[in-house]
Amino acid sequence: MSKIANNSDTNEIESLKKRIDRLEKTVDDFMKKWGHGVQEKRKQRDEIWDEMIRVLTIQNRKTK
Repeated sequence: MSKIANNSDTNEIESLKKRIDRLEKTVDDFMKKWGHGVQEKRKQRDEIWDEMIRVLTIQNRKTK
């Protein structure tokens, strides 16, 4: 009985290891898509875009 219980425990541990690996991959993928570095780049891009819009708005006011 000890070997059967040990085998069952080993299978459960292996199953948990696989689940953990999948979860770690999911977290890594999420951080690559939405992590801090991506948020910083998006913030910089948005600041540049906002400045361009301000310049265009001012130019349009002067031409009218």
